[in-house]
Amino acid sequence: MTGGAAEPLIRPRLLLTGDAAARPDGLERALTRAGFQIGEVPPGPHDPPPDALLTTLDSAEPDRLGRLLADASVEPPRIIVFAAEDRDAPGAALALGAADALAAPIHLPDLCARIAARVRDRQAPVRTPYETRVRDSLRDLVEEARTLLLPDEVALALIRRLGRALELAHCSYVQVGPGDDQGRVIADFDADRAEHGRLDLARHPEIAEAIRSRRTLAMPDTRTQGVGAGPTIVLPVVLHDVVTGVLLMRGRPAAPSLGGAQLGLASDLAEAAARALDGGRAASGRPTRRLTPLPLDRRLDEELERARRYSLGFSLVLLDADAPSEADADAESLIRRRQETGARLRRELRLPDFVSNYGEGEYALVLPETGADGARRSVLRLRERLIGGSAGIVAYPHPAVTVPDDLFALVEAALHRGRAQSGERIGVAD
Repeated sequence: MTGGAAEPLIRPRLLLTGDAAARPDGLERALTRAGFQIGEVPPGPHDPPPDALLTTLDSAEPDRLGRLLADASVEPPRIIVFAAEDRDAPGAALALGAADALAAPIHLPDLCARIAARVRDRQAPVRTPYETRVRDSLRDLVEEARTLLLPDEVALALIRRLGRALELAHCSYVQVGPGDDQGRVIADFDADRAEHGRLDLARHPEIAEAIRSRRTLAMPDTRTQGVGAGPTIVLPVVLHDVVTGVLLMRGRPAAPSLGGAQLGLASDLAEAAARALDGGRAASGRPTRRLTPLPLDRRLDEELERARRYSLGFSLVLLDADAPSEADADAESLIRRRQETGARLRRELRLPDFVSNYGEGEYALVLPETGADGARRSVLRLRERLIGGSAGIVAYPHPAVTVPDDLFALVEAALHRGRAQSGERIGVAD
């Protein structure tokens, strides 16, 4: 080793802002002992930015909080500390983009650890590709699942992915409607357990308040208090300017609270789940005949418009695939099985053709510029190479078809006739 003085350690720079009188006693001393270089003067135009901002406030006054966090998406991360014992204040700050937030009473070692974690998040570029992969994976899952899975299955897959990505102890989505006194639990992630049920909103005022105010709130969990578990975050999901559900998330005991980036990911994913559930409804808000996926409805609308405009034809096929019993399959195995079948169908069809899940073990195929005979040949080829089962076909133009619902009615009747046949088991709408 060569002689000389060792290089000094680079201490994270922390800028203190907000109300000085709202700072917990001993804050500066605790931060200094934790290794932070603290200051209260904003850096000049040529100075490096701080690694984090710590803002202390007397209370969660909405207008002021909104102004402070107007640029929260821009680095450095901002941590908010409230002097008041307001359990809703941290959730409000997190919803506006704070990287972390706490309310009195403040445990200074915990606060220092949270700030250090936020600084590490910012200084560790290795996490950025991971988060990008998670987002890309979720986005791909949504696009794939929308056409191949039932709405509840999409929501379940999304919630499970989110729970595992954020290492949550509990993550569930509760679907609600205007004026509802009960919510429908669509998906639940709790110690690898998934279940569906009803939730009495009257017994959970924090959820009702989050729906009313459209604010992210914190709900204490009395079942786990005293063992280091944090509150359950209640994140309302707004779709078409209406709160259609709430996402409930609780971290594992002693885990850091969710930061702004994590809440942003959760919000995006919850909206995707809400859209998937909304996909089982027609544009008017009415359930369609078979709760058909929205992409299938849209594709048929497009094909009808194109066929009418350019005097073309197309066929809609319902394929009832022979598959192993799904009664005992767990949710993820069922989802994976249907995805694999849908992917195999797409590989066997032409690029312009469209494949969508239609029901339990059923798939809808839209075959542009294909008549009934061509659709029959496609079904026979698919059945020979991939899967058995019955099929129903309706070809457009058809004298009884004016809207997509007419196509569904005819093809379902054709599939029923195909099931009753022997031999080809392919029914064609007259």
